[in-house]
Amino acid sequence: MQTLLTGVVAVLLLIPAAARAGGAERTERRAEHLKRTGERRERHGEHREQRGENLKRKAAAKEQRAEQLRAEGHVRAANAVDRVADRDQRRGERMVRQGERMQEQGERREKRGERLEHRAMSEPAPATAGE
Repeated sequence: MQTLLTGVVAVLLLIPAAARAGGAERTERRAEHLKRTGERRERHGEHREQRGENLKRKAAAKEQRAEQLRAEGHVRAANAVDRVADRDQRRGERMVRQGERMQEQGERREKRGERLEHRAMSEPAPATAGE
């Protein structure tokens, strides 16, 4: 009877240790996931920022085209091209800001993942019933 009770007590003592071990694995996987998504977000931010810069360049070219149309006497067409250029300029600026923000978020997420990973590595090993 005492052997049975000792076995039950040993098993009950091991359950929390096993749960902590699973928690460490989950924490480590979460840290890796945060690092990967952080890197991805940084890349996407850089890409979005580049697209914004391209839009701003296109807007500048359209503004030049509008000036050329005005010089030729096509005022209404020039106004239309100017409106499109202004829209593209604003959109480009917005995309650049979004890209910068995405990069910052990615950096923060990546750092958070590294901190979480270090914390998972530095957690003490789970205690066993034999110790």
